[in-house]
Amino acid sequence: MTPLILKPPTHLMGRSVLLVEDEMLVAWDIEQTLSHAGMRVLGPVASVVAAMRLIGEERPDAAILDLKLRGELVTPVARRLREMSVPFVLATAHNHLRCDEAEFVGVENLGKPVASARCVEVLGEMLA
Repeated sequence: MTPLILKPPTHLMGRSVLLVEDEMLVAWDIEQTLSHAGMRVLGPVASVVAAMRLIGEERPDAAILDLKLRGELVTPVARRLREMSVPFVLATAHNHLRCDEAEFVGVENLGKPVASARCVEVLGEMLA
């Protein structure tokens, strides 16, 4: 069960967050956290193809990405988000610092399981 965020930052209300996650329960938990904080969730989507399609239709304000989606790295999505100047964080159990992809250098990892309060805090900082 997702703990309620007692006082989410008001500047997050209505902001859109792309959620790219292939584990259904993890995606549901993060989606609940974002919704309780007043954010609008784009997705969740579980593949690079679906994520690329979604960001082609609507520009998110921020994104939360799992590093590996059924064995496929989320690199093309991260690259596209950087081109669009959309800030993103990772939510992965994998050590993204060992990944050779330049798109992930300096990107914060929320880890898994994702702590609700930390997730909202990080998004609040990114979108301030």
